[in-house]
Formats: sequence, structure tokens, C-alpha cells
Amino acid sequence: MAAVASKALLSSSLSTTTAPSTTSPDCSRQQFLGGRALRVAAPSLPSSTKRSCVAVRAASDKPVKADRQLWFASKQSLSYLDGSLPGDYGFDPLGLMDPEGPGGFMEPGWLVYGEIINGRYAMLGAVGIIAPELLGKLGLIPQETAVVWFRSGVFPPMGTYNYWADSYTLFVLEMALMGFAEHRRAQDYYKPGSMGKQYFLGLEKFLGGSGIPAYPGGPLFNFLGLGKDEKSLKDLKVKEVKNGRLAMLAIVGFFIQALVTGKGPVENLLDHLAD
Repeated sequence: MAAVASKALLSSSLSTTTAPSTTSPDCSRQQFLGGRALRVAAPSLPSSTKRSCVAVRAASDKPVKADRQLWFASKQSLSYLDGSLPGDYGFDPLGLMDPEGPGGFMEPGWLVYGEIINGRYAMLGAVGIIAPELLGKLGLIPQETAVVWFRSGVFPPMGTYNYWADSYTLFVLEMALMGFAEHRRAQDYYKPGSMGKQYFLGLEKFLGGSGIPAYPGGPLFNFLGLGKDEKSLKDLKVKEVKNGRLAMLAIVGFFIQALVTGKGPVENLLDHLAD
């Protein structure tokens, strides 16, 4: 009887002190959901009490599904790209918008704002590149002003135009003016509406903005009065982002085209159609 009692006590003590092989000693750091750590606050327990946790993992073999169009989206990108942004299709292969991933050192709001602004610059730039060459070939402007864009002083070795100053002076002047404009734009981003309180040649009353830095509105920036209702404004935002992305790709294509062929985009198009 004594031997039986001692074996029973021994087996009971082993069952209370030995954890199963599937039990993790720390449930707060080792479980993952879609590639991101799932942190679970574990309550403080006495040392003699057993602790167990359940592994929660997303199935990796199932395709990503959503109620919107997606471009190479992943479960990771869809965890922070929820479709609320204009032109959001879940595309973020580098994780730049991930607040806890590679893009964590950059503010997601600034990245969204930067895409919109650079898209607008690219659309203006694309028109500025195409218009002089096209209008010159149509005979609507004098040939001396129908300068191919990369011979207008953008790349001085490839040619310059006879401006009132040399290309390097113009470059420094443009940098100063753009730096001033970008500084004011950054101020408005970090403190929306602040530009309407600073004196600016009497124009400050038009620079107060709407409270959303990317869409200031008003008589200067929305003089046509577009997007009067929420639905039309949402549609216009998506169209702007799409055309801005297309224009940014076009600008890269124009640069490569100029370096490879030595011709402008309109002439390249005509050569292609004639071939």
C-alpha cells in the first residue's frame, strides 16, 4: 500500500509541474496573424499554476478576398489599407504604408499627401512636355518656341533655349521659389488653415483651406466649383489619383525615351505610327 501511495503522489506532482509539449511558456510574443505579431496580455499567475495558449494563424493557402478591386494585395497590406483612401487597391509590396512595418519611420498621412502632390506636378509636367512639341508640329506656335522639352535647358548638355538668363541661374531661382512654396505647403500640412492667418500680399483670405491639406478648395484651388456633393467629390479624388499615377509613370518614360532616342514623345509617336 505504501508503494502504491508513493507512486500516486509522484505521478500527481509530475502532472502539475510538467507542461505539455505544445504549450508555449510565453503566449504574449510568439503567435502571428497574417505575418504580424499577435500580442496577448497574459495575466500574472502563480508559479505552480499551469499556463497554456492557443496558436492563431491565418491560412496562407486561401486567396485574399475583398469587396473591392485589388492589385497584388496581401493579407498584410489589407490589414492597414481598408479602402478608405482614394485609389486604394491594397497595393503596397514594400510595406511603406504599414505603421508597424518597413514604412514605420514615415508617417502614412504624409505618404498619401505626397502621392497626391507629386501626381499633380507630374500631370502639369506631362502637359508641359507634350504641348510645345505638339503645337509646333501643328503650326499653332512659332518653330523657335516649339522646343523639345529636354532641349529647353532641363539637360544643358543636350541643348538650351535663349532665355533672359542662363540655365544655371534659372535653376537656382526656381529652387528658391519652389523651396518657399514647399515650406508654406509643409506649414499648412502640419497646421491646417495656418496659411490663412499669415499675411501674404492680401491673398491670405483665399489660403485658409478646407482643413484637409491635400484638398484646400476655395476660389483659387477649385475655381470651377467641382465636387459639390460627397459622391462626386469621392469620384473626382479617385480619378485624380489614377491620372496622377499614370502621369508619374509617363514622366519616367519621357526621361528614358529622351536618353535612348534623342527625340520628343510626339515625334516618337509619329515615327511609331509611320513604321
